[in-house]
Amino acid sequence: MEKDYLYDAYRYAIKNAYLHNGRADTAAVISKVAALHKDIKIRDILAEIKEIIEKVNTMTYTEIEKEYKKFESSYELRPIEKTPGLPKLEWAEREKVVTRFAPNPNGPFHLGNARAAILSAEYAKMYNGIFYLRFDDTDPKIKKPLPNAEQIYKEDLEWLGYTPDKIFFASDRLETYYSYMKKAIEMGIAYVCDCDTETWKKKIENSEACKCRNLQPKENLLKFEKMLKNEIKEGEAVLRIKTDLNHKDPSVRDWWAAKCVDKPEHPNEKARSKHVWPSYNFASAIDDHELGISLIIRGQEHEQNATKQKFLYDYFGWKYPHTIHFGRIAIEGIILSTSRTKEGIERGLYKGWDDPRLGTIRALRRRGFHPKALVDAIIELGIRPNDASISEAKLADLNKKYIDSESKRINYIKNPVILDVVLCPQKEIEKDGIIINLHDGQQRFYINQEDFEYMKEGMTIRLRNLYNVKITNKSPMQIFAQYVGEAKIEKNVISWIVDPYNTIIVKPDASEEFGIIERRETKKGERFHLEKEGYAIVDYSDYEKVVFYLTHK
Repeated sequence: MEKDYLYDAYRYAIKNAYLHNGRADTAAVISKVAALHKDIKIRDILAEIKEIIEKVNTMTYTEIEKEYKKFESSYELRPIEKTPGLPKLEWAEREKVVTRFAPNPNGPFHLGNARAAILSAEYAKMYNGIFYLRFDDTDPKIKKPLPNAEQIYKEDLEWLGYTPDKIFFASDRLETYYSYMKKAIEMGIAYVCDCDTETWKKKIENSEACKCRNLQPKENLLKFEKMLKNEIKEGEAVLRIKTDLNHKDPSVRDWWAAKCVDKPEHPNEKARSKHVWPSYNFASAIDDHELGISLIIRGQEHEQNATKQKFLYDYFGWKYPHTIHFGRIAIEGIILSTSRTKEGIERGLYKGWDDPRLGTIRALRRRGFHPKALVDAIIELGIRPNDASISEAKLADLNKKYIDSESKRINYIKNPVILDVVLCPQKEIEKDGIIINLHDGQQRFYINQEDFEYMKEGMTIRLRNLYNVKITNKSPMQIFAQYVGEAKIEKNVISWIVDPYNTIIVKPDASEEFGIIERRETKKGERFHLEKEGYAIVDYSDYEKVVFYLTHK
C-alpha cells in the first residue's frame, strides 16, 4: 500500500484477526497504528482504518491465516524506515499537479509560511506540474499589502531556488469575484445581510436564520448593486454564503463572502476605486478553481477554511482540490510572527524585516544561511500535521553541510591587547590565506585579552605558526617580550594579529561585538569561519572596518 499507516493497519488487523478467531478488534488495531505513527492525528485517518478492519473481518479464516504468514516476521513495534524526501501523491499519476503559494503580502515571508511555498514548489517539480504565486491582497485596511510585494517575494523565492510559473494578484481580479457573487445570489446560495453584528451573532449561535436570509434573489441583487455603487457604506452590510445553520462550528454558518470598505488603502491603484472586497475564503475558492489548482498545501489553521470553501464548491458543482494541512513551526530563538514583527519594527524594537532576531527569509539570508539548508529543514519536516520545532543546533548542522567548504578560516580577536616583541628576525609567512611580512628588530602583535591575563614575566609563549617569545615585562594594558627561538613547544600557544582590521560582529540577538581580524580584502556575502566565534558572513566593509553577521557557531 502507498500509505504506510494503511499498510500497518492492514497487517495488524490481520494479526489480531488471526489470534482472535477471524475477527479483528477495532480498538486494538487503532492503538497499534497510533503507536507507530505518532506524527499523524488518528482522527484524520480513522475512517480509512475502520474500512480496512471491516475488509479483514469479511475474509475467511483460511485467507487471514495465509496473509498472516506473509507478515509473521514483521510485527515488531517499530516504524517502517522512511525514504528521504517527500511522500508520493497516490493520485498524481491520474491528475496534473498544480500548486500555489498564496500569501497575504503584508510583510516579507518567513520560514514558517515558506513551508507552504517550498512544499508546493517541490511537489510541482516532482511531478512536472505547475507552481503559481498568488497574492491574497484583499485586506486593504488591517493587513495592508506591501507596495513592492512582487519584487520581494520573487527575490526570496528565487533565492530559495523556485521560480513561479505565473504570478497573480487577487486585487486584479475583483471584477471576476463580483461576477461569481452575482451568480451565487441568482442561485439563491448567497444573500446580502444588513443585520447589526450583535443581532446576527445571537441568531447564528442559536442556529436561526436572520431576516435577510430568505429574501428573493432579485432583492439581494439590488442590495448588492448598492454595495458596488458605494450606496451602502462600510459596516452596513455584508454578502453571506448560505451554509448549514446547524453546523457544529458556528463560524462556518453562513460565512461572509464580501464586505464594503470605505477609502481602501491599497498599492493597486485600480483596486483603490473599488468599494466591495471579497473575503479570503471567497477569493481563494474562486481562484483555486479558475487556476485549476489540484493540490493545496497550507497550515492547519486553514482546515476550517476548507470546510467553508467546500460549500461553495458543492454549490457550483466543482471538485475540491486535494489538501494537505501541516502544523506550525517554531524555531528556537527566532521570531516568526508577521504581525509581531511589523509591530516591533514600527515601535523600533527591530531594525527592519532583515533584523537577525527574525525568521524572515530576508533575515536568515542576511545572517548567512544557505538556501538549500532551509529547504532541507522544511522537506525533513515533511507534511506532518502536528506542530514542530526546529532547534538552533539542527538548523546549524544542516547549514554547515553547505557553507563549511566555502568559509575561510581566519583568526579573530576580541578585546585585543598589545604585545611588543624585540630582537625579532624578519619573516614572510602565509597566514589565513594572506601573506604577512614581519619586521626584524621590533614587531607589534595584538593578542587576546584572555591570553594576556594568564601571562607572567619570565614565561615563554609561542606565537602560533611563528616563533617563541619570553615575557620580560607586563603592564595593565600592554605586555613586552623578546624573541627566544623557533623550536616548537606544546604549551602556551596563542593566536596573534599584526595589521588589525576593525571588526563588528552582529550576533543573532542583534547585539554587537567588537574585535579585530588581520587586514584583508573582503566583499559583501563572503563567508568566514571566525576562530572561537563561528560562521559569519560579510555584511559591509570599507577601509576602516568590516561588519560580519554571525550565522551560528
